Amino acid sequence: MATSAPAKSVDSVRIQKRLQKVGIPRGMRDFVVTGAKRVMAPGEEERRVSYLSKVPKPRCVDFDSFKKAGAGFLDNAALPEGEAATQEAQALLAELKATGQVVKPARQRKRDFLVRLAGHAELLARPEIADFVLSDELLALASHYLGQVPVLTRFDMWWSPINDKMSESQFYHYDGEDETQLKIIVYLNDVDLENGPFTTLSAADSEKVKSTKVFAQRRSERLDDERVESIVGKDAVVRIVGPAGTLAACDTGRCLHYGSRAKSRDRFILMAQFTKFLCPKALVPDWKLEGDRRSFNPLQKLVLNVT
Repeated sequence: MATSAPAKSVDSVRIQKRLQKVGIPRGMRDFVVTGAKRVMAPGEEERRVSYLSKVPKPRCVDFDSFKKAGAGFLDNAALPEGEAATQEAQALLAELKATGQVVKPARQRKRDFLVRLAGHAELLARPEIADFVLSDELLALASHYLGQVPVLTRFDMWWSPINDKMSESQFYHYDGEDETQLKIIVYLNDVDLENGPFTTLSAADSEKVKSTKVFAQRRSERLDDERVESIVGKDAVVRIVGPAGTLAACDTGRCLHYGSRAKSRDRFILMAQFTKFLCPKALVPDWKLEGDRRSFNPLQKLVLNVT
């Protein structure tokens, strides 16, 4: 089937950059983008909230506990598509290595510790990977967590090469797209303390840090371990470690987190981002999905924002 992005798509990122360039404050920029989305797609958020009643509750987590914590492991048994997706992503990674594409670009902002190896076009073209990220179970988790059928706004393969520097997202931080969002993480190789596990605080412990003066009222602040642990203690730190195929999820808008501190081995992951439709800093993408490889069900069409 041929699909295309509907006219309601709004380039939030471009609008944000233009407004920032002329000195518009962040809060006003967010207000303008959200308003533009409402005008372009009247009733769309309400439709997504209403559709939630048709989506079964997820089984891959204890949902109430996960909703409170904002982060945790996912049960692989409830997400059987994860194994095939991991294997297919590992095969893609092997192809990239064999063709010399696992290299640091000459010009990349995060070149020291985080390199994007593949994006949604390459990943969704592989049925096993698409079947995972669009699985009923994963979409149920994202939908019920966010309180509406969300939009898949990013889907990438990332490489964290061995590095000895600390910058940007290697410090505790919130992601800035929205104050609540959900990221799904799939490890493509074994991850322990030596190759930069995804590390997070619970939403409650993050709020304790946020409520202190260390943030200086800025969500974009980067915090070192010492400052964070002085407030919540070392025992509050949750490190996502596990073998290849480990699945986890985190609300990176509610939970302070960091990653990519790869000391002695590289780390490779898939990461998918789900946001609310009116998210002020995430593009509602045109996934450019073509061909008749699969027929999307109504929930998948909403998540991909295709007709």
